[in-house]
Amino acid sequence: METNSTSFLTFMLNGEIFAVGVQKVLEIIEADTDHTVTNLPKAPETIEGVVNFRGNVIPIVNSRLKFDMATYGADDKFVIMVLKLVLNNTEQIVGAMADKVVDVIEIDEKDVQPVPEVGKGLNSDFITGVLHRNNQFITLLDFEKAISSDEIIQLKMDEEAVVADETTSSEK
Repeated sequence: METNSTSFLTFMLNGEIFAVGVQKVLEIIEADTDHTVTNLPKAPETIEGVVNFRGNVIPIVNSRLKFDMATYGADDKFVIMVLKLVLNNTEQIVGAMADKVVDVIEIDEKDVQPVPEVGKGLNSDFITGVLHRNNQFITLLDFEKAISSDEIIQLKMDEEAVVADETTSSEK
C-alpha cells in the first residue's frame, strides 16, 4: 500500500501548533544581535520589518498579527523561519516569525482533515487542513496564500525607498 506523506516543519504561535511544508523552509534563524529586525516606516501592519539574510534584505511577517493573535511583547523571544515562496509568479524570500520551532514531522495526506466551516467572515484560505496527533491539533498553513500580493507590492516600494534613501545618504 502506497502512502503519500510529506515532511512539515511544526512551530508554535501563541500556544498553538502550526506546520509548513519543509520544502518551503530555507533556514531557521534566531532573532538576536546578528539578525536584528529593522522596522520600515509605513509598512503594512503585518510586516514587522526587514532583516539581513545572507547579504539580502528580506521582509519579516509577524505571524501572530497575520493570524489575528496577540502580538509579541518587547521582551518576547522568537525565531524567524526563512521561507522561499512564489508570490505573483515570482520567487520571493520572506521571513515569518514564530515563537519556536517544534519538530519536523511526516504527515500522511490521508490523516489531514479539511478545514471545518466556522461561519462567515473567517478567511481560512491559507489553512490547507488540520491534523490531530498526540492529543494536539496541528494547523497546516500555506504561507503563499497567507501573504497577500498587496503586502509584498507595498513592501517592495518601501524597500526601494529605504535603499534609495541609504544610497542618497551615503553619497553625501
